[in-house]
Amino acid sequence: MASILRTGKLLRYFAGFTRNVVVNSVRDCESNNLLQSAPCMCGQFQNGFASNAAATKAELSLDRQIKRLDQDARRMGRISRRDLEEVLDEIRTHRTATSSQSLLVIRCCGNLVPEELPEVRTALVQEIWKTLNALNVPMDISHYNALLRVYLENEHQFTPTDFLAEIEAKGIEPNRVTYQRLIARYCQQGDIDGATRILEFMRGKSLPVNENVFNSLILGHSQANDLESAKGILAVMKQAGLEPSADTYTTLLCAFARHGDIDALNSTLAECEPKEIILLDKDLLDIVYTLTINGHGQHVDGLLAKLRISPGFNQDAVNIILRLVNKGHEDVALKLLRLMPRGVRVNGEPVDVGAFYIRQLVKANRPVESILNICRTLQAEGLNPKALTIATEAGLTHGAMNNALPLLQEMKNLGLPIRQHYFWPLFCSVNSNQVLDIVRRMQQEFAVNPNSETIRDYVIPNLKEKNWERVVTVLRDAGVPNSTAVTSAVYAALTTHQIADAAKIMEKNRAYYVPILFRQPLILALSNTNDYAAFVRCIRQIHEGLQLRAGREATEEPEQANDVEAPATERAVPDVVGGIVHEAAIYFRRERVAMLEKTLKGLVNQGLSISSHKATALSELLGAEMTPTISELLGKLSSGELEPVPLPSQGKRPLDTLSIDELERFIKNVEAKGENANNIKRQLISACFRSHNLEKTLEVIERLDQEKFQIPIGVYAQLVDLYTHHKRSSDALAQCSKLRQADANFKLDNLKTVRLAELLLQEERVEETLELLKSNAKESVHNESDGGSFNYVSTAWRILNSIAESGNADKLKRVFDALVESNYVVPTNVLLGPLIKVHMVKDDLPSAINAFEQICQQYKATPWKNELACRLIQKEDAANLQRLTDLSTSIHGEVNSLYDLVFSFVECGRVRQARKILETPGLRTRPQRINSACDRYKNEGMLQPLEGLIEATKDLGHIDRNKIYYTLLLSYDKADEAEKALGLWTKMQEEAVAPTDAFLLRLAELLERKNIEVPFVVPESAAPKTKRSKPAAAASTKVETKTEEKVVQAPKAPSNSASFRRAIQANDVDAAIACRDRIISGEKIGVLDISRLIELLVRSDRLAEATKYVDELLADKQHPQPKIFKYYLNKVAAAGDLATLERIGQQLNDEQKRLISFDNRYCHAYIVAGKVEEFLKQLTTNIEAAKTPEEAAKLAEKFPRGGAVGILDKHPELVAQYEALAEKYAALNQLGPMNVLWMHLISNGQEVASKQIWDKHLSNAPRLMFQRVLQTAREQQDEKLASTVISQLRSSKISEGAIGNAYSCLLDIQTTKGNTDKALDVLANAVKDVSLEHINRTALLRLKQAVEAKSQKFPYTVPEKRTKAGDSSSSSSGSSSSDDDVSPKKPETVKQKPENA
Repeated sequence: MASILRTGKLLRYFAGFTRNVVVNSVRDCESNNLLQSAPCMCGQFQNGFASNAAATKAELSLDRQIKRLDQDARRMGRISRRDLEEVLDEIRTHRTATSSQSLLVIRCCGNLVPEELPEVRTALVQEIWKTLNALNVPMDISHYNALLRVYLENEHQFTPTDFLAEIEAKGIEPNRVTYQRLIARYCQQGDIDGATRILEFMRGKSLPVNENVFNSLILGHSQANDLESAKGILAVMKQAGLEPSADTYTTLLCAFARHGDIDALNSTLAECEPKEIILLDKDLLDIVYTLTINGHGQHVDGLLAKLRISPGFNQDAVNIILRLVNKGHEDVALKLLRLMPRGVRVNGEPVDVGAFYIRQLVKANRPVESILNICRTLQAEGLNPKALTIATEAGLTHGAMNNALPLLQEMKNLGLPIRQHYFWPLFCSVNSNQVLDIVRRMQQEFAVNPNSETIRDYVIPNLKEKNWERVVTVLRDAGVPNSTAVTSAVYAALTTHQIADAAKIMEKNRAYYVPILFRQPLILALSNTNDYAAFVRCIRQIHEGLQLRAGREATEEPEQANDVEAPATERAVPDVVGGIVHEAAIYFRRERVAMLEKTLKGLVNQGLSISSHKATALSELLGAEMTPTISELLGKLSSGELEPVPLPSQGKRPLDTLSIDELERFIKNVEAKGENANNIKRQLISACFRSHNLEKTLEVIERLDQEKFQIPIGVYAQLVDLYTHHKRSSDALAQCSKLRQADANFKLDNLKTVRLAELLLQEERVEETLELLKSNAKESVHNESDGGSFNYVSTAWRILNSIAESGNADKLKRVFDALVESNYVVPTNVLLGPLIKVHMVKDDLPSAINAFEQICQQYKATPWKNELACRLIQKEDAANLQRLTDLSTSIHGEVNSLYDLVFSFVECGRVRQARKILETPGLRTRPQRINSACDRYKNEGMLQPLEGLIEATKDLGHIDRNKIYYTLLLSYDKADEAEKALGLWTKMQEEAVAPTDAFLLRLAELLERKNIEVPFVVPESAAPKTKRSKPAAAASTKVETKTEEKVVQAPKAPSNSASFRRAIQANDVDAAIACRDRIISGEKIGVLDISRLIELLVRSDRLAEATKYVDELLADKQHPQPKIFKYYLNKVAAAGDLATLERIGQQLNDEQKRLISFDNRYCHAYIVAGKVEEFLKQLTTNIEAAKTPEEAAKLAEKFPRGGAVGILDKHPELVAQYEALAEKYAALNQLGPMNVLWMHLISNGQEVASKQIWDKHLSNAPRLMFQRVLQTAREQQDEKLASTVISQLRSSKISEGAIGNAYSCLLDIQTTKGNTDKALDVLANAVKDVSLEHINRTALLRLKQAVEAKSQKFPYTVPEKRTKAGDSSSSSSGSSSSDDDVSPKKPETVKQKPENA
């Protein structure tokens, strides 16, 4: 009571301040939801979220991650430690954070992270605080108050006076919140005297108090074991004019709970209802938590019965359960879990609950028996049937060996499967001396034999053993098969560049080394060591391993019975030697010749061979670098005459590695000894088939038949395939007949049948094809035809597609039905496509729709849907379009089908119809569909559909248009359309769309690059950010505590695609290529990433390698980013490589060529190659062949204007030949080439000749190209040239804006020369021909400044600045390929992009 009287002395102070007291309840300003006092903290961090939707977490902006923290805190009342650490990493990486961002991050380190222990949270906030100080992030008193709150929530031990001294030392003034929280700290310690001193200080500073102070005092008295005084605080509050709220009563109830005073607790609870004090579930849960952690858990049942289970209960319960588990009270936590309402699945079954609870049990390192008992309970009660699996996964993820292995054992006892990768996290988390113990236990306790991946990537790296022979030995001792141990050790040695050790291990241990796996590590090891002898030794062992494996397969294969067909697969060993050498030659670009000479000599000495194909590829790769030595070595290696030098321990060569001649000699030797040579004869037949040598094969079969050798029937089936290979269909059919006569039940396998059918159809033998398919029909679809064999499916598709292209629908239907009904194929979109295409090639849309409907109904597939929709839209066939959409809806659903229709309308330029669909009431938004479409249009360089999407989505609030705008901006950037990009920003203002930071930054970058004034404030984040290498960043973030060391994330080897992107970002070309070549079928590298690789290769002058990747993209019907594609083509053209450009041009359509100005670059290549006359003749031939105006217009559109300027400038001797060509174009009303000639002549002072062309061809043209002439006049300060242009333009029909440009040029020249009087005369003449608004404003301002500098008055008013969006006369391009005044209707007036001829 004495202590309450001490506080009572301040009653007058409290009462005096009730007029100014902050009466917000703690719920309003101290809630765990740190964002309730503001609409949304993240709203202060505007940023554009137009980055790639597929971006990884590491690439998320700081703003976006903070927004996620905000959303999690609002939705669930908690966030994860990982999220906080990611934000911290982001701050460290970018070395910046705003004051608001840092405040939010600090506030997140308290009870918002309930899954972590308080000391872990405190260590985290201290590390964040340290980082923010190191980065000099501006912080004020709100940051210190947030830190105080976190300390209080984590019950961190600190001294309030020291904290206050630190604040004052920083020159920061504490506020009332600071003092309130310092009072709370004193009260946490039960130090009422300290709290009273702070209260006295607050009174002296006239600082108001609120309910928080009284709640703290209740806590303080409770901690001081003075419950009577704690309860007395309620009376003090009332005297001070404050009515106790639910928070105050909750604090008091927690005080009773802390001391186990159940009677006082119940009586106080009973008082609340009459006083209309409503305690929420969250309040009661706080009381339950306090009761439990203070050893009074037996009394919680009464409180649990009072819970209302209102909305939001589950999230509050989860937070309390996590904290209870951390304190070791999982029993009470389980009671709470049972009370949580369960959701219901669509099928009516309840949703599983408790996964978070199970994971927390493991994370908190609770006893295994306790975890197992709880898992059994959850499974028995039906709360979570997968409880044990979840617990085991958590144990493995955290690397808790003591928990994980017993849990795995329990899984095994229950019959659940145990997989390899379950053990990977354990290998990474245990000490090196425990690794082999896990390997043994995998095999002994769980019957799981570690595979190569496990040993290679997880066991050996964590053994920390440097002696490779010992590595192999200990792995063998641990039960790992010798082959696995050896190949894994070799791989590990190569990846650490110990190539000599690798060769040594390989020579001591014969094994199969997967070529594709070992190729890149081997080449990189050579690059780092230059040990060519070891390199060749390794290649030899890889080759021998392949031979060994092939020999074993041949030996293990059972002899085929006479009535069983031989397998169609060939056993030809791949050219692994040639493949490795070719890859190495690509890698060693600068040392290619020396590397090849050393390597090839070593291979010849070893007696190894390579294929002719690889020898040719190496020759092409070398090009002019080819030397006689290398040529001779390649000849020897590809001759097939070399015999491998016997290895010291090598036994006999496998039979299937011997050549036909060797086998025949072997048969003679064996038979001469009187031994059985039947097995060798079978190998001889196989060797003949592998060689595809028909004559030799027939000869061998005939000879063996005469020798009474029993030839299996399968051999004759292979003979059918060999006849097909050599296009001898009649012989193949005859052989089939013989087989059927020998065995009435014989049926050719699917692959051979389809190949023969393809050949018969090429020869128009349809009936025989159908009979063949029918006679070899199978009862069910075999594996080879269910999509597993690309070769098989592509053969079937080629058959159907070739018929479709001929337009013969009946024939196609018969063949398709035969393939399906006879179980050759399973209908897929790919194989069904020709059924639509056959009608489309004839433009027979009704038949195409009927076929589409039949396919939809029969196969539930929609082949060629988009092509059909676009064609129907163009034909304005609404009925059939509705029919198409209805059919699609029945398969893909209404929403997907409507979005597909939207994109079809947009692609056809029908924006209004697309918008009508998007305005459909109730149409669900599918942002991912729109994002995917935007990305596709951007990657394919399709600007029109993107512009259409902008219009179609206007004023539709449910669609995020920022993504569309940003993608269109990126597309304009690629196309160098700066003016259009700036117009996009203006359009966004008109439509009240706020541009994101990312949009503004990218636009500013583009405008600055084009020397255009940036008309907006560039966001602050545009400042360059310090780039740090990942290792450095990782090192800077190491804040280790004992607790944190135990938490190890599940290790995962980075994918090849991720490694590729990192290498690209680091500008490491060779590493990127190495990663690219390791890509497996499951991984994918996008066009953007390959484009970046191409750019790096071009910058490194590795044009041949860049060409390889360009060819790969084009082969896949893709192409590099237009900007990079242009850069690459410039380099190819500068090298005069006409062959490469011609090959690329054949794979591009007209639109793609236009986007990248292909024709200009092609022309430039002819100039560099010295073949200009040949090029002009080619253009002449083309225009002479044009028979219609449309053909002429198309040729004029492709005419390389920029290149033509280059021809005229560099080869004036060809002007006459060019003029003849231009005359032919002009005769067909295509004036572009003649316009270029006019510019050349007038720029070179040939006024008479230019005037003749002007009068004859250009005087009546509505628009012309002349900007290059003006540019020349400006550069040479040639006022005569400018005047000549003006005089000719004045008599033309071009626009005022174009004439104004010419006058502006002359004004600039006179002003620069200081001739202000002449300039004023020019301006006086100009305003007689054009209005002042059409004179360049900058030229007028320069002249005005010059005039006024001479103390004269400028007699004109300079017009206000206006946008150029509607100015048809403007042209910022000064290049030779641009049109200054363009008409959208005629080819010669299509505005070109700037090019340097």
